[in-house]
Amino acid sequence: MSSEKKIVLLIEDEPALQEAVKMKLEKEGVEVLVAGTGEKGLQILGEKKPNLVWLDVLLPGINGLEVLRRIREDEKSKDLPVVIVSVSSGEGKIKQAFTMNIIDYIIKSEYTLDNIVKKVKDILSQLP
Repeated sequence: MSSEKKIVLLIEDEPALQEAVKMKLEKEGVEVLVAGTGEKGLQILGEKKPNLVWLDVLLPGINGLEVLRRIREDEKSKDLPVVIVSVSSGEGKIKQAFTMNIIDYIIKSEYTLDNIVKKVKDILSQLP
């Protein structure tokens, strides 16, 4: 990984999970921007350029798939790497997300938090 600090935008509405993920990634030297809603996540994207977006599907207000659609429609963020981390495991949602060019779709119940953070770190290390 380059010496430049990687930035992850964490769009997740569960405060305990937000805090745990932020703590674990920061311990690994990653800067974490936190948004509890899709709207807030999009607002942050308008101001900052993260290396990766960690996106939950089930969010208050606009859901994660709508956030993803808006990210892909915006010229500035259309190629931004996005990983969906969600409890939502519906095949239709997963297929829809992959049609919008995501890197991975991680179902929360199938991994420990440490494993998810490791996957995200691995993805970050492969980004330019």
